[in-house]
Order: sequence, then C-alpha cells, then structure tokens
Amino acid sequence: MSSKQRVAVIGAGIAGLSAAYHLRDDAEVTIFERNDYVGGHAHTVTVTEGSREIGIDTAFVVCNGRTYPQLMQFFTELDVDLCDHTGGFNFFDLDTGVQFGSEEFELTEEQVAKRYPAEFLTMWRDAERFHREAPRDFLRRRADVSLAEYLDTNGYSAEFRYGYVVLLATAVWSVPAELIWELPASTLIAFYMAHDPGGLGGRSVAWKTVANGSASYVRRALEVIGADVRTCSEIVAVRETDTGVEVVTPGGIEHFDQVVVATHADEASRLATDRPDARAYLDRVAYSRTHAVLHTDPSVVPGDRSRWQSWNYGRATREGRTQSWVAYYMNRLQGFTSEHDYFVTLDCPLQIDPDRVIREMHFTHPIITCEVRAMQDDIYHLNNRSRVKFCGSYFHSRKIGPDLIGSHESAFSSGVHAAAAILRSAPANQSAVSV
Repeated sequence: MSSKQRVAVIGAGIAGLSAAYHLRDDAEVTIFERNDYVGGHAHTVTVTEGSREIGIDTAFVVCNGRTYPQLMQFFTELDVDLCDHTGGFNFFDLDTGVQFGSEEFELTEEQVAKRYPAEFLTMWRDAERFHREAPRDFLRRRADVSLAEYLDTNGYSAEFRYGYVVLLATAVWSVPAELIWELPASTLIAFYMAHDPGGLGGRSVAWKTVANGSASYVRRALEVIGADVRTCSEIVAVRETDTGVEVVTPGGIEHFDQVVVATHADEASRLATDRPDARAYLDRVAYSRTHAVLHTDPSVVPGDRSRWQSWNYGRATREGRTQSWVAYYMNRLQGFTSEHDYFVTLDCPLQIDPDRVIREMHFTHPIITCEVRAMQDDIYHLNNRSRVKFCGSYFHSRKIGPDLIGSHESAFSSGVHAAAAILRSAPANQSAVSV
C-alpha cells in the first residue's frame, strides 16, 4: 500500500498544473477539470491548411524571462520549444483615421507635431510624461490609489486616458474599458516598468511564444505529472473532515488527504463553504467575461496592411458610445506563414464575417481593484492552515511582487506555494518545494 498522500487538484489551468507538477513525486494526484480539455487559458485551436496543421493560441500567448521567471523555468524543465517574438503595437481609431504605434513613440516631439493633429500631440506628450514620472511615483508609494484617482490628481488629459491607457489596459487585463479606472495605478505602472513604454508590444523585452501553441506545454506537463486526469468532472463541494477532505461530485464522494482548489476565486468560494476565513478573501474578487473570436476577417484591423502589428488596439464609436478592442495578428505574433491571415479579437464591437469565423470562446478574468491589490499582503496565509489549499491568478507572483496579479506567472507561482504547503505537512522523508 502506498504511503503517499492522496491529493485532489480541482482545476486544470496553469495554477492546477503547477500544483500537480510540484506534487508529482510525493503524492498520488488526481486532477478534476470541468471542461472537456486541460489547460484553462492555455487554449490552442488547430487549423488545417492542406496537409499542414497550425496551432493558434486564443488566450495565453506570450511570456518573457523578466516577468514570467518561474513559468519560463517550468518550460525549460519540460524541454518545451519556444519561439522568439519581436514586439510591436499599433493603435488605430476608425472614426478619425489616426494611427500610432511602436514607430511613433520613437519620434521626437517636433516630428510628431508635424505629422499629427493637436489631439494626438496632447496624448503623446502625456504618454511621455507618464512614462517619465509614474515610475518615480510608484517607488515613492504615490501610486497606491485607483487609476482614475491617479490620473485625476496628476492632470492627465482625456486624449491620453481614452486614446492610450484604456486601449492597452483592456488588452492586458481583458476587462471592459469602464472597469479599468478601478485598477490600482501601481499595477498599471508596474506593468510598464517591467515591459517598457510599448507594453505588450515592448521592443526591449525578449518575448517568447510556445512553438505550435501553448497546448504543447500542457501535453508535455501531463506526461511528466502522470496524474489521474478527469475532464468533464463537475465538483459540487469540498468538505474537510477530521481525517481528510471529501470531494463531492454528482456521482458520489471521494476521500483525499488534502485538496488544492485551483479554480477562479468565485468558484473556489462556492466549493469551500466550511472555510469562512478563505471566503473573506475569495469573495472580494469579481470576474469579467471576455468574448474571444478566432477568425480570418481583416476588417478588425486597419486597411493599410503595413500597419498591422502583433498587438492592434482599435477604437470606434458604435451604438452611441466609444468602444475599444484588441486584435491579435496571430501570424506575426506566433511567427508562422500561412495561406490565410488569422486574428483573435477580444470583445470586438465590429461585425465579423460569419463565414470567416473559426471558433468563438468565452474566457473569464479577475477584475483587479485596489481591494484585490491590498489583500495580496497576506493572501498566501490562507494555505498555512487546513487541508484545503487555494491557488489561482487572483494571487500575485511572490518573486515579482504584489502588482503582478491576473497572469499565467501569478497563477503558476500560487500553484508552487500550494504544493509546498501540502508537502510541509507530509512525512519527513518527502521532498520540499522551493517557493
């Protein structure tokens, strides 16, 4: 009879995979996933052109060594092939025709003044000021307020807010524009400090993509973990007992020594009814639902093909209000050539040709507020007690800091910590996980 602990991991996104990976040698791991696939936001759609198959990512796409150190180490340990990606972005307004991107932010103010209208020059000057002053405010703790309050206090223009900040922030955190203003200013500033003024398209960052799509790393991770993986498995409740944890499914009850709940916070709160201490944290996190479409319709990007970048941020007035969206140009982003141009758009208000749609999906993302940022000070303490541990992207990356929330790296980091918390309570002859 095995002396290893029986551990259930609920949720097979990157947080759950991280926990299972770090428990693989010391526990009998069972992974429960309610979807019919494993990977969460590591979601790759395979398209066929003739005899060729192309894996196109639709959620998690890029990473880099600077802000994804633990995830990159994970890929190295798995021997996952990565491809270089040269960053680049383009902002475009379909109403005014104004476009700007990576190249424009390398121009001088005089050059910008000659080429663009006054409104754009105002935005450009504010962007320059923001990238000069905001890091100092961050270090002096003057940015520990909402983004709206920070921009108001420092007199930033509407052109900068709606022509620059909203476009990038909605893409990075995948939430509607109206929710961006509650984002902690420190979180936005920290993102820019880590990537450069180009943000997702920052040219100074050594961006990487997973060769053949992120599903490749998921398959390799499952091979190494060797767990019992159960997809299409809904969990009804998780109940701690004197001797272990009961995992309740529609088909009955299974008993485990410990459990890792690696779901979104709202789902974790629903499952952990006997952990009021945890729910006090979990219930603070709200989620936004994003409509993602993989398609071949170029109407979502500018007509001038030379302006297409990996990251394209659009803005247009529809139904009486200004709306923004992000269009990833996947051929350039993932570095492949193909017969068709492939795009992934998030919450795009434009009508996409139905005949060009390949797949429609919905993803949910945590809404990062000052309250969520504040709870990062002690959220990891949740795993110091109880046989039920928690992890997910609503935790921060312990190696980077409390402003890296909502990413693949923060979810992976929390999975490492959850595994370590389990192993600390294991027999003395079992190994420990470094956090």
